[in-house]
Amino acid sequence: MAEYDRLLSPKAHDVIRDLAHLAGDLRVELCPGGRSNLTYRIEDTNSHSVILRRPPQGMVLPTAHDMAREFRFLSALSPVGFPVPSPIALCEDLSILGAPFYLMDEAKGLILRDQKAAKDLSVETRSKIGSNLITTLAQLHSYDPSKLGLTGGADPFEYLARQLDRWLGQIATVNTFSTALIETVTRVGNALRNRMPTTDKIGVVHGDYRLDNVVVSADGDVVAVLDWEIASVGDPLADIGMLGVYWMNADDNRSHAINGTTKLEGFASREELYDLYGSLRHIDPAQILYYQRFGSWKLACILIGVVERYRKGASGGDTSSIDDYPALIDELLEAADPH
Repeated sequence: MAEYDRLLSPKAHDVIRDLAHLAGDLRVELCPGGRSNLTYRIEDTNSHSVILRRPPQGMVLPTAHDMAREFRFLSALSPVGFPVPSPIALCEDLSILGAPFYLMDEAKGLILRDQKAAKDLSVETRSKIGSNLITTLAQLHSYDPSKLGLTGGADPFEYLARQLDRWLGQIATVNTFSTALIETVTRVGNALRNRMPTTDKIGVVHGDYRLDNVVVSADGDVVAVLDWEIASVGDPLADIGMLGVYWMNADDNRSHAINGTTKLEGFASREELYDLYGSLRHIDPAQILYYQRFGSWKLACILIGVVERYRKGASGGDTSSIDDYPALIDELLEAADPH
């Protein structure tokens, strides 16, 4: 991989050592789980480790791989005590890796990507994780973006409309899927637009808030929220809706789950999470249903993009199978369709 070769170059190592105050020879390894931006763990001879993030080869949505934006959100949230990895440095010199990148501290803990990762956790700890995820999300949404220096971009009250336009535009460029599927995505997107609620409150939106984008401790505490690549300022209910798409209840019958971890005994139900969020943010949990449908549609669009990149040979470094994705895309579109 060309990106990996550049990361092994003496020039890159010199720059990384200087920016992150590392010493001696560096060991570089690609972190698992990423289908978009590439994440590397870098360790020096003193066993001091940092994380490097950079865009993938063959970027589909440039705004979704904006290293400066990711670094900006981390830099805004870390000083106010929100659990994120501490940012170290941003490098926009393309001569180093061929793309911008940034460095951050490594957050130590567990990432629950599947049931195997959670099997040794107690029932009590699993229950605690669900409530802590919601408490952390409510904390994020309580911040005034202007006080964090995160305003000045696109109109946050148009966040949902902007998301719909962006993904519909992206879908229009896809050419490895059937015309019928693209027509379905477009129809459901337009139906969601016609039912789009008015945004009453704005806040910091993570954009992909889910269990496997969070580092937790063995006791179930939230150590750090990861992957801020599509963070924005907009309608915060989009985050809880997306979490609900990924969060599987024990009795859910979706045949193609991305992450079935939360079906294990002890994890709260989706509805319990919605109720807790509603009580913390003083909203009616029934409001979240639209955002869950929107999240299902958006995730279908994201997965279409993932499959498209695989088919065109620019997978972002993840070698996991995507065989189930077409069926999952169909299920997500059905869940998103307001009929």
